[in-house]
Amino acid sequence: MPLPPRYLARLRRLPLRLRKALSGGTEGLHPSKLKGSGLTFVENRPYVPGDDPRAINWPLTARLGEPVIKRFESSRELMLWLVVDPSPSMFLGDPVTPMRWALEIAGAAMTTLQAGNDRLGLLMPGDARTPSLRLAPRRGKVAGLHVLEALAERGPAVPTPEAWREALGHWGERGKGHRLWILSNGAGLQGLAPLLKPIAARHRVVWFRPHSPQKGAGDWPDPGFSAAVERQTWNVLEDPVQKLSAWLKGGGA
Repeated sequence: MPLPPRYLARLRRLPLRLRKALSGGTEGLHPSKLKGSGLTFVENRPYVPGDDPRAINWPLTARLGEPVIKRFESSRELMLWLVVDPSPSMFLGDPVTPMRWALEIAGAAMTTLQAGNDRLGLLMPGDARTPSLRLAPRRGKVAGLHVLEALAERGPAVPTPEAWREALGHWGERGKGHRLWILSNGAGLQGLAPLLKPIAARHRVVWFRPHSPQKGAGDWPDPGFSAAVERQTWNVLEDPVQKLSAWLKGGGA
């Protein structure tokens, strides 16, 4: 069933609020491990034979009396996949449901990636009645809003290991250094661990888990993720945008 126009209007205004909350936290979120020419200065160091003479810091060289090289860190495009659990318990909660919490994080991710001209994608498993959803990462506000609206329009599903396999497809078999953010209370993650193991070996995987103070943190079976999967458990009643902003500014991305 299509979303009401008033709800979609609020959804489209969401990035405006998020941009204020995330102000100052969108730079330096994903520096490359590759060093070379780029926009971000790293350090000055002594010249080593074989260094590019164009990188010599001439004013500092003149003061010290020996050649000094300016070293930069090159940035690269970030690819972020939101992996959202559609299990029925994600739609239950008072006053905040885990799915609404996940939508707020998705909106914050969209706003952050827009600042760096990076790409946002979405993966959601289905079930016998609902097909899996897979939106390839794309840049820009229009693509980001498409992700938010697709997430907001999805209803509950009961994912199986086969559904997770269908949603992930062949993703992760190529490339390195992408980001996977799993948004789930843990209810529908059974069977995902073996699929994530080879992916987590080459890409950064973070499980964002909403914790309800009323229900406790151990309501659902542990999915058995490897140590390579980072876990972030946040109070579902606290503002996830502020939490995400602090996490990103602390180097969480």
